[in-house]
Amino acid sequence: MPSAPQSLRLATALWRTRRYLLPQWRHFVAFALLSALAMLLQIGTPLLGIDLLTNGVFLAEPLTGLQARLLALDAERYVEVERLAEEARLALRNAVLVLMCTLFAVGFLLGSALSYYLTWILQRVNQHLRLAMMDAAAHLSLREHQQRKVGDAIYRVYQDSAMVTAVVQNALIEPVVALGNLVVALAAVTLFDPYLGLLFLLAALPSLVAAKVLTPRLRRQSAAARAANSDLTSHIQESTAAARLLQANGAEAAAFGVFRSRSRTALDRAYELRRSVAVLSLLVFLCTATAAIGADYLMVAWVWQEAPTFGFGFLALVGFAVWNLGAFQAARERSVSLSAAAVSLAAMWSLLQDMGMGLGRAFVLLDIEPEVADPPQPEPMPAVRRGVAFDNVRFSYGDPESGVDDAEREVLRGVSFHAAPGTTTAIVGASGAGKSTLMRLLLRLYDVDGGSIRIDGVDVRRLRLADLRAAIAVVLQENMLFPASIADNIRYAAPNATDEQLVEAARAACAEEFIAAAPHGFDTVLGERGAKLSTGERQRISMARAIIKDTPILILDEPTAALDVATEQRVVERLAAHGRDKVMFFVTHRLATIRRADRILFLEDGEVAEQGDHATLMALPNGRFRRFAGTEFEAA
Repeated sequence: MPSAPQSLRLATALWRTRRYLLPQWRHFVAFALLSALAMLLQIGTPLLGIDLLTNGVFLAEPLTGLQARLLALDAERYVEVERLAEEARLALRNAVLVLMCTLFAVGFLLGSALSYYLTWILQRVNQHLRLAMMDAAAHLSLREHQQRKVGDAIYRVYQDSAMVTAVVQNALIEPVVALGNLVVALAAVTLFDPYLGLLFLLAALPSLVAAKVLTPRLRRQSAAARAANSDLTSHIQESTAAARLLQANGAEAAAFGVFRSRSRTALDRAYELRRSVAVLSLLVFLCTATAAIGADYLMVAWVWQEAPTFGFGFLALVGFAVWNLGAFQAARERSVSLSAAAVSLAAMWSLLQDMGMGLGRAFVLLDIEPEVADPPQPEPMPAVRRGVAFDNVRFSYGDPESGVDDAEREVLRGVSFHAAPGTTTAIVGASGAGKSTLMRLLLRLYDVDGGSIRIDGVDVRRLRLADLRAAIAVVLQENMLFPASIADNIRYAAPNATDEQLVEAARAACAEEFIAAAPHGFDTVLGERGAKLSTGERQRISMARAIIKDTPILILDEPTAALDVATEQRVVERLAAHGRDKVMFFVTHRLATIRRADRILFLEDGEVAEQGDHATLMALPNGRFRRFAGTEFEAA
């Protein structure tokens, strides 16, 4: 059996689906009522038709009073006689055919409409959950995203989220319908004779034992299958994103080998799960089939004896007062229906284990509390007149519960400095010194472990995230672009920007020339991740995106790394003009950019080793920045 926490998590995940079902409760009630009507038609129509055709039309036996009234037939010709006349049998045949065709047509149309109606309801539920999951994923901190594979998140949002509709359909609606059919079929055969009902109840005992024994295995195999598919999705995403790298290194065969291995693993895990599902269904089928064969043996004996049926009074509507050919056919049909319902329930129970595991994975994203969140009572965003202050900031990417000593894990150790409006601060240091981390903390992509970051004296943790990030424009080192037009990529941070602002932003980023040379100018559509542009052109599009946002704080992470010296000088001059009244941060190694900064912040091992303007730091005889600049100059 699964452990108690495992079962509890599964039950909790299933229970939590109610949050996404309640908005559609009126539709579920309407569906339930219509389904009950469809079930009555499905069960009652064959019972009524079998007796009327078999005993009335074929064997010329008289009808019951209820049957005659239902068909609007004369009691003297159809009830108060020993046998039906030839003319009466023909008239009865026509009446039964009209009645059966009408009932079957109504049942077919109702069933088709119910199928469409249920799909419509469940897709609304699925949309609700998928939006909630995507919203939760978007608000997770970067620490959470770095600990998870991209493909795993895609699989959870796209595939595991669909489990809520599958659970509703296969764990709530279809089992209720199948259980209703089973109960009605069991009640029907019991009305014919209690021994039949007892026989099928006895067959249910080994079926329940088999389900109890196999359920833990089904859950384990389901979890393994979903984990294998998640790994396969992650590999596909990673290989697609790194297509150019794979081709450049001739690693396509190796990547395909990994894909084939993971695909085979996913197939094997799915096969193992389906095999266990088939075993459970087969065991239930064997039990119910044995009961059905035993029921046939008993019913044949009762027909030979023309024994009275147990519930003949209740069955008077359809006329099964004694065991005859019509009673045998009707009871046998119900026993077959009962067996089919039992097998169907076993299959649904197996699938429920798989869907429950998928739903549990879907709720993992919803259960994660965002590490970076809005404060309960946020303060208004200040106007950034006094600037940005870092006060004894400490930070680590490590897991606080990992047991590793804090001093070994910290990326930043007591960083303090102030940046005023109208100034440019260059953050410099070797790779891994914590330069980009400082800017991520300012954006609250992470929260500091110690100390504070304040804007005009207000701690950024007391501001709404949307307000804080709306006041900061950033050029990321990755230069992320979208497969849209150049104009749409630049306007991404300011959707309502005018055409004049668009052109001015491109000019400030020195992007106007290559944009004008593009086939359709600003309307030129870029490839995936801006594949149609060079690295330097992508950098300048990213800069234009930050400039058009026109915020009081501007962060540029390695903004000129891919530019030639002449273009770099032009870009830095225009950025300086653009940022006359702004707080500007440059994270860079480029000396031409560093020299123009009002303040240089040299980081080493997560600490501020030196700070000052370029002339001051270069004047220090054994200065660390001077040594760093000399190394960079020699490398250049």
